[in-house]
Order: sequence, then structure tokens, then C-alpha cells
Amino acid sequence: MAKKYLFSNYALIGDNLDLKQNVNIEIDQNGRITNISFDEISGKIEILPNHQTSLMIPGLLNSHVHIGDNFAKELGFNKELGEIVAPPFGLKHKLLRQTPEDIKINGIQNAVLEMLSNGITFFIDFREEGVEGVKLLKKALADSSINFLVLGRFMDESEIDPIFNMADGVGLSSYKQINSSNKKLVISAKHKFKKIIVCHCAEKIRNSNLINEIFNDNFVDVIIHGTKFIKKDLEKIKRYNKSLVLCPRCNGYFGTGFPPINEILNLRIPVSLGTDNLMVNNTDLFEELRYLYRISRVLCNYNKELQFSSKELLKMVTINAAKNFNLEDEFGSISKGKFADLFLIDLGSPNLFSSRLDSNNIYDLITQRTKSENIIKTFIKGGLVFEKK
Repeated sequence: MAKKYLFSNYALIGDNLDLKQNVNIEIDQNGRITNISFDEISGKIEILPNHQTSLMIPGLLNSHVHIGDNFAKELGFNKELGEIVAPPFGLKHKLLRQTPEDIKINGIQNAVLEMLSNGITFFIDFREEGVEGVKLLKKALADSSINFLVLGRFMDESEIDPIFNMADGVGLSSYKQINSSNKKLVISAKHKFKKIIVCHCAEKIRNSNLINEIFNDNFVDVIIHGTKFIKKDLEKIKRYNKSLVLCPRCNGYFGTGFPPINEILNLRIPVSLGTDNLMVNNTDLFEELRYLYRISRVLCNYNKELQFSSKELLKMVTINAAKNFNLEDEFGSISKGKFADLFLIDLGSPNLFSSRLDSNNIYDLITQRTKSENIIKTFIKGGLVFEKK
């Protein structure tokens, strides 16, 4: 089978997202990058008049999403967090039980189209409704090229082994789901199937007993939210080498607060970002980056020691995200040996115009100005999966 080739005027290459120009990428029949050739940047970035000036960016990874509730957009507007998402009687769970399968599938498939148009090529989903919920997602995406991990949620002890077997891991709504009766079963299944466990924690309140249990038991791999974490919690995250995923816009939507981003930065914890419930939030990770940046600016009182770069922001939805889920050998950057998952934006778009654009401030422009309308093509394994019409 013939190899594929992709060209871009500019591209962010490697795990450091280094800017290069005149980039040619060679892709094998399995969708992996076999060779990358480029020129070094000399001087400022040139925007071609009356032509697209393409910038190639690695595909974004959405580290936390509930894709199954996409059919219920804004049905929880102005409601409190527990009213909407608390199982089993929250509004979302009632709607999931009441809604026909074909409508839920349609919602999932449309969410994927939205993600591809936003440059997202991989998502990690928390799947409600037990075994049937995992089956539903896999059925909905049987013909889709998007990459995903599905984290199932067992309804009772009888579903623990089946969920670990069918899914890519388990996604706990709270550590309260773990009790003296099922803990040994969960630990046994984790080791038996070699899958990950991910858990919501401290989204609305800080329960010190639950937090201590998570670290003492030490079988949760990834923690979602941590909005109410204090310094000693974050120090444990680092000491126990746990991954941390933030969902700042959803925290804002529900009024639960701001993630402790400056304490996280001070401890150099490599967080990644998710857009969380699609019932209340869109899938735009660039909006997530901008919201997080503004939170940081407010909370740090312009302390320069706590400021972070736009490149660090961009790594939260590429490099960091891949590492947080042990995917870095195949995803997260445009690198030889990894899959050719990437997207192109047009630097000639009106909202991206700048009279002074170089290899330093290009990252600021990308994170602060990119909209879905700037994305002209998205590729997964070198195959075109979205093109702006």
C-alpha cells in the first residue's frame, strides 16, 4: 500500500512543540509517521496573501468527557451540580434512562463530529449505565475513526468484572462507590484485566476522609477535578505519581469554584484538561485553555513566578494528556513513530491577523485566538476526517 504525504507551511513538531516551516510528513499504511522533513524558522512568519498559510498542530486529547448526555444540551441550565449529575436520581441519569437508544446514539455521533471540527482526535469518556452504557458507546462509534477510551461504571458488584473486561477501565463518580464489600473485587479486577481506574474527587467539597482513602488504597490512577484540593492534597498527587485532570469551565458553569491552578503550577504537576459534561459544556478545548489562563491571572495577582507560557497551555491538551493516560508512545505530538493525528489551521484567517508574528508569540496567538472556524482539516492516522466547507 502506498505511503501518504502531508505538507504544511508551518507545524509544531515533537514533544516540545517546536515550530518548523515547510514541513513534509511521511505516513505508512498503518497511519504512523515514518519521516518528518522541515526547514528551520528564519525571521518572522510569512502569511501568504490570497492563499492559505497552514499551521499543523497535533490532534488534541479531551481528557474527560461525558459524551452520552450530548442529546440533552442545556436541559440543566441554572440547576445545581447535584441536581444534574448525582447518580442515580440526578436529571442526567433520569434522562439517560428515559431516552430511546437511537436518540442517545445520534447525540454521541454528533458530539464526535463537533470534536473533530475542534481539532480533537482522542477523548476519554466516563460512561454511565453500566455494561449497557459501554455497549451503547461502542455501537455508536463502530464506524467512527476517532480514538477514545471508554471508562465504564459498574451498577453493582456483578458488573465489576464485565466492566473491566469490556471497557478500557473504570470511571468512578466518587470514591464513595468503593466500600468494604466491593473493594477487594475492584482491586482484583484491576490487576486481572490490567486496566486503569479514574475517579472524580473534590469537585464541590473537600472530603478529607475520602481523599485519604484514595491515597491510602492507592489503586486510583487518575483524579478528575480536584477543584477543592489544598496544598497537601496536591503534594500527595505528586508524591504518589497520580495524574490530574482539570475541567475549569464546567466548574464555572456549576459554580463549584476554580481549580487551584497556581498551587498546581508551583508544584509542577503536569495536568491535562477535559470539557466534562456535554449536557452543559461544548467540546472546545481552546475555550478551556483560555478560561484556565484567565483564572490563573486572577488568582496569582500577577506574580510572575506563577505565570505559565502558552506552550505549557497547549501541552495540557496534547503532550500532558497523552502521558496522563499512558498514551504518549502513540499520541500527543507530531513525532516519528506516532500516529499522524493532527489538524491544520489557516494563519491567514482574519481573527489570527497580526503584524508581528514570530516563533515566540505564535503560541500566544494559537492559544488565545484559535476558533473552530480556523480549523480547515483534521486527520486521524493520516486520513482526512474533517474538512471545513
